[in-house]
Amino acid sequence: MSEIAKPNAKRAKTRERAKAAPAQRGNRLPHRIRELERILRQHVNLRKLSSYLKASLTPAEAYAAVECFGPQLFRGTTGKLYLIHPPGDYLEHVVTWGEASPNEGTFPFRDCWALRRAQPHWVQDMHAEPLCGHVMPVSKSVLPYLCVPLIAQGKMLGLLHVQQLKIEFRSSENPDSMESGLDLASTVAEEVALALANLNLRETLQEQSIRDPLTGLHNRRFLEDSLIRELARAKRKTQPLSIILLDIDHFKRVNDTFGHGAGDMVLRRLGLVLQAYVRESDIACRVGGEEFSVLLPEGPLQIATQRAEDIRKAVNELTLKHEEKDLGTVTVSLGVATFPDHGATADALIRAADQVLYDAKHRGRNRVVSASARKKAMK
Repeated sequence: MSEIAKPNAKRAKTRERAKAAPAQRGNRLPHRIRELERILRQHVNLRKLSSYLKASLTPAEAYAAVECFGPQLFRGTTGKLYLIHPPGDYLEHVVTWGEASPNEGTFPFRDCWALRRAQPHWVQDMHAEPLCGHVMPVSKSVLPYLCVPLIAQGKMLGLLHVQQLKIEFRSSENPDSMESGLDLASTVAEEVALALANLNLRETLQEQSIRDPLTGLHNRRFLEDSLIRELARAKRKTQPLSIILLDIDHFKRVNDTFGHGAGDMVLRRLGLVLQAYVRESDIACRVGGEEFSVLLPEGPLQIATQRAEDIRKAVNELTLKHEEKDLGTVTVSLGVATFPDHGATADALIRAADQVLYDAKHRGRNRVVSASARKKAMK
């Protein structure tokens, strides 16, 4: 080719490339549009998920939000949300989306690389990355998957597991590929972990506000709220509701003789007795000091009186020692009243039980007196 022809050939190639450029851009445009649509869709769904998580009042509501938005955020995948069970030995799934997965519903903590390393574990090729023990092969192969730990406030709470349903989703041109989902999965895991941590904190604070820290029983505030609620239910269903008030006899003598440490031990032991002698539906409380109560929904006077007698005997049989010192026998006095016979309001019912508790003390302590027995004695 002559020296004159070379520049002409270059110009011709340049013109050809210039003509082809619009067509190439046109071919890429649909993919770019799909990519932008994917990003927009993810942002919208992520904002929705975050909003629902922040508004959730219970863990169950948070799980429902993840179950709803999981498949929308991770299209073409199957996924599971696992929670760590105390004391942290194993995990159990609480949310599942996508097609049925052979992966374990529960598995030991040690079976997941993401949990052990406290960072996302991403497997694109089962021959290039170590597999988690909880991921089951399908037809002797493992589809690409992500395991992202749920960590909030430095505490490991659980795991987000996302796995592709079809091997073609590995294509880098697919807008929902696992690679593009890595950052998304990490963001979702952070949102879920923070929401669950806040719910756990709220539950802990709520529980502390209604519990007596020494005995573990409910406190006076919870008793008052429960009594109003159970009274309304008893009236609606035309059923009895009984309350037992009990007081430790000569408790001041225990504190004065053996010290407040011994007194606290006695209170704790009485708390354990009450927990052992109440039904699941009953409500045992420490009202204050050495005074306790048991609320018995749907409990008639006869049953409540017998329950009070069982508690009295159990306390009387306790062997109590503190710092190698024998505290001797501790007794309790108990008063029993029942709706509607002895009071139609919370105040009236408590007043009736308190009056017969006083009668039990006045008659020599270490005994049970019911409001009905008091009525008979007054006639």
